[in-house]
Amino acid sequence: MTKPELASLWYRIIGAIGFKKSYNFILFFIFAGSLLGFTLARLQYLDINRFRRGSAPGEWYYYRQNLYKTGLLLHLGTILPCSVLIVLQFIPAIRHKATLIHRLNGYVIILLFLTSNAGVIIIAPHAFGGDPSTQFNNGLLVLSSTTAVVLAYINIRRKQVEQHRAWMLRAMFYMGSIITMRPLIELLSPIFRSLDYKFYKFYNISSPYTSAYPMCNATLLPEFRNVELYAPVKADISAPDPAAIGASVQLQSVLAGSIATFIHFVGIELYLRLTPREHERLRNVSYERQLAAKYKNPGSAGLVVQKIGDADPWHANSNQEMGAGDHASRS
Repeated sequence: MTKPELASLWYRIIGAIGFKKSYNFILFFIFAGSLLGFTLARLQYLDINRFRRGSAPGEWYYYRQNLYKTGLLLHLGTILPCSVLIVLQFIPAIRHKATLIHRLNGYVIILLFLTSNAGVIIIAPHAFGGDPSTQFNNGLLVLSSTTAVVLAYINIRRKQVEQHRAWMLRAMFYMGSIITMRPLIELLSPIFRSLDYKFYKFYNISSPYTSAYPMCNATLLPEFRNVELYAPVKADISAPDPAAIGASVQLQSVLAGSIATFIHFVGIELYLRLTPREHERLRNVSYERQLAAKYKNPGSAGLVVQKIGDADPWHANSNQEMGAGDHASRS
């Protein structure tokens, strides 16, 4: 097969699902594929007993309690189906040819997404060991992603398509940092294995462990019976001791979560800055729709920088190609 024939075949393949540019399909394949693969691998955790067997040491001590179990089930029962629907939402063929399905799917995604964040708030005090830095990172993700989803919804209700696209992409990439965090935890294992001793909050445990960590034995220290105690535990994920594994997971999660959050926050902004033509094309689509709906100031009826920032007034691009406008009007 010649090179032109291969190129023709390639564009027929990506065109079948609605992509017109190769880089868009490649990015979709990488990120949507990672999200779908991660989600399918986690569907087994809808069975709470399987989650229990796969949880980090110490987590299940809290998750078995009614409040945290409710939060966990609320989170898993909504974010997993939401993630599958998100992949469908970003397929251009569905967005262009099945507009009603795209809209209904979007409403379902928003509902599941926000419900999932409510579950995260409940379980955050003990997720990945409950370190304060981890709690802060989880809170930041919940706050930023919820804000992004709300802004995306407001903009699409005002027919501000380019802002809707930008904020939905931000929301999905913010929460996608949880996926990037997993391989980073594994990559950081050698670093934390070389550390000496770290402090790790210990739990109510059986008698064999109180001999290894006498500080947690209330019979030996009766004066501290009603006080939460801490014991020094070597952080080593390869150790046979579950406490050492739990300490390592907690410490690695703090750093891995921070790195993943930074990568995703910066990465999505770079992508949006590197695709100004798509932004401008969709802004003209917004102009056409708002003009047809008789909005005041068409093209800027949504939450745009001209309303709240220091920016020149925006004007519709009279030189926009008709084909691009016709194609976008179906989105």
